[in-house]
Amino acid sequence: MKIYMDVCCLNRPFDDQNQQRIHLETESIITILTLVENGKWRLLNSDAILYEINKIPDPERKIKVNLVASVAKEYIRLNKDILKRAEQIQRMGVKSFDALHVACAEAGKADVF
Repeated sequence: MKIYMDVCCLNRPFDDQNQQRIHLETESIITILTLVENGKWRLLNSDAILYEINKIPDPERKIKVNLVASVAKEYIRLNKDILKRAEQIQRMGVKSFDALHVACAEAGKADVF
């Protein structure tokens, strides 16, 4: 199974775990990453993910999120077709960066986004 997680997901294990919802989401992310590390699932990475990670202002957190993203074995490079698809998705009402992530997930043939 191919998984595409946006940067919000990759950040979740480093968020304040005092809220039950955040803690449960973190447990889910950790389970997914364990399945990826065990070779049962494949995590996708992309230019869009790396760009967004590089915008994280906290240098320590940026390093941690980059480490999480580094378990991905497949990488989606932006190209004109992905950008065109992102524009189409954006016209459907999806915010620009979210549309870019969806277009990358589609290009990588993700089973789950």
